[in-house]
Amino acid sequence: MDTFDEFLGKAKNLVDIAGKKTGQAVELAKLKMNRMQINSEIQKTYEKLGAFVYKFHKSGEENQDLIDICVDEIDSLIAKLNEISDKINELKSAIRCPECGAINDEEAIYCAKCGAKMSPEPKEPEAASIGIIVAEQPSGEQPEQSEQG
Repeated sequence: MDTFDEFLGKAKNLVDIAGKKTGQAVELAKLKMNRMQINSEIQKTYEKLGAFVYKFHKSGEENQDLIDICVDEIDSLIAKLNEISDKINELKSAIRCPECGAINDEEAIYCAKCGAKMSPEPKEPEAASIGIIVAEQPSGEQPEQSEQG
C-alpha cells in the first residue's frame, strides 16, 4: 500500500509541475502578445510624429508641444515594452545586460554581446539558496579595483 501512496504522491507532484509549466506558458504567450501590441503602438506613434514633423516643415509652422507629446508617448511605450520584456526574460530565466541591454542566460557572468560583467546582486540569493557557492564575487571585485588603480 505504501508504494501505491508513493506513486500517487509522485503523480500529484508531476501534475503540479505540469500545471505550473502550463501556467507559465500561458503567461508567456500573453506577455508576448502584449509586447507585439506595444511594438505596433510605438510604430504608429513614430509614423504620427513623422507626419506632424513633415506637415509642420511644409507649412512653415512650429508646434513643439505636439512633437513633445508624441516623444513622451513613445518614451512611455518603450518603458512599458522594457517592463514586459523583463517579465518575459524572468519567465525564461534570462537577464538583461546592464551595459547594452542584451538578453543573457541567468547564470551568465559576462554579457555574450558586449562582454560587460553581469550584475550578480539579484541572482546571489537564489544561487545560495540552491547550494551554489558564490565565492566568485570577491575575485570579481579585484579586477575592478585594479582597473581603477
